[in-house]
Amino acid sequence: MASNYVNLNVNPCKMCMPMGTVTAFYGIRGCVSILHGSQGCSTYIRRHMATHYNEPVDIASSSLTEQGTVFGGESNLIKGLENLIKLYNPEVIGVATTCLAETIGEDINGIIKKFLALHPDAKAKIIPVSSAGYGGTQYEGFFKALKAIVSNIEMSPEKNDMINIIVPLISPADTRHIKDICKKMGLNCIILPDISENLDGGYEKNYSKLPRGGTSIEEIAKMGGARYTLELSAFVPDEDSPAKYLKEVYGVPFERLDLPVGLEFTDAFIEKLVSLGGKITDEIKDMRKRYLDAMIDSHKYNAECRAVVFGEPDFASSVVKLCCENGAVPVVAATGSVCKGFKEKVESYIRPAAEIAMEENFAVLDDIDFEKIENLALGFKANLMIGSSDGRRISERHGIELIRCAFPVHDRVGGQRTRILCYEGSLELMDKIANSILARKEENFRHEAYEKY
Repeated sequence: MASNYVNLNVNPCKMCMPMGTVTAFYGIRGCVSILHGSQGCSTYIRRHMATHYNEPVDIASSSLTEQGTVFGGESNLIKGLENLIKLYNPEVIGVATTCLAETIGEDINGIIKKFLALHPDAKAKIIPVSSAGYGGTQYEGFFKALKAIVSNIEMSPEKNDMINIIVPLISPADTRHIKDICKKMGLNCIILPDISENLDGGYEKNYSKLPRGGTSIEEIAKMGGARYTLELSAFVPDEDSPAKYLKEVYGVPFERLDLPVGLEFTDAFIEKLVSLGGKITDEIKDMRKRYLDAMIDSHKYNAECRAVVFGEPDFASSVVKLCCENGAVPVVAATGSVCKGFKEKVESYIRPAAEIAMEENFAVLDDIDFEKIENLALGFKANLMIGSSDGRRISERHGIELIRCAFPVHDRVGGQRTRILCYEGSLELMDKIANSILARKEENFRHEAYEKY
């Protein structure tokens, strides 16, 4: 007999698609986003991004009201684009839909064509993205925006020596680190998107309305002539993959790699850069040696770690891998996305580590909420959480320490400077894991000692 019950999510472990879309556009130089929907959508996203990155975040809105919802929001979006160009004069405008616009069936491509017909002198490149909040998560929205960017910007057919590196939603600090490693290895790379400056800028007296950093249109135009593309995401669907699009349309060969966290994934990333002509410097060799030494330092403490890892698919998968390489057992690995292949891939990392630790119980789940994560964490006696500050309520209720190293971080400063990538970022994360276990052990020991006396 078929069940009449629906799968109810309580406090979902995910953000909405427009959040990812806007974040991706923030990695493009001279770009401003406008959300076609109600004002609440842009306010919600501005708040989340500004609190995490500790930077001012500008997102325009077409401000759909009841009238626009009933009769269509074409005039709202056209007026919004006119005002946006007047106030900001951007090089690029990202137009993203929201739940409301998608529900009433707004044709943003048609509206943009009408806008350009009305304003033939408009210089800004306008890029539409369909991103209904209920159609996926921040992860999907991020890659849909990147796919829209490479498919809407005219590419130069001339071949060049560049390497495209397409990154998922990583921190500005990690973005800088990827750029630095490529530079150290002597490679000319185009990072898409590059949020390293726009969402982690230095102090300036005068506020600039437009992002001064980021990947420029000129750089993006060269991606079609690049000699190779690396897509640092193991789970991006083919239909949303910028790398696959560049291969199909411009013949640029590509490879998908796991996010370089931990030893094996970072080695694979460095080795791929070497195969593309990069040189391993003494500095990079020293980074790896320090990481190996740190693994030895912390490994003996990590056997007591029973971790809950949650977040976007690439984050969760790569952090689980780091834990398993260092003797820590993730008893729960979770992502809010509906992610094909996530369960099988992550289970293959955990199972050998769990067998060594004689741990029988663990769970790997996608499309999950924090209520289920909490129940599993308690059932499997977890003693550490690794993810965003959205896990803080579980942490506070049950005394399980939370390492905040993913978006969003609302209750601490420095979310934009968190590093987990490559040897140095992995070392920082590994130290935090070991120190958390050590602190818990020392605290419990002292409590027992005080109780005796």
